[in-house]
Amino acid sequence: MKFYTLNAVVKGENVKIDKIFNTRNDAIDYMFKYYTKHYMYNLEVNEEVSVDGDKHNVEYICDHNDRFRINRVVL
Repeated sequence: MKFYTLNAVVKGENVKIDKIFNTRNDAIDYMFKYYTKHYMYNLEVNEEVSVDGDKHNVEYICDHNDRFRINRVVL
């Protein structure tokens, strides 16, 4: 079984997201809704970076104060 976890930096502060997601796209959609909820309407992903060369652990960089990381976990 695989699922996806999510960590974020919002306005420069680390935010722990206590949810798991069935797909990477579900996690990405959740983050855009989360940022919108926090009044960040023009958020755009500027870069996608594999963390430590792991294609299943990807950081989505929006700007210097906002980014999120989605990691695939297999049980």
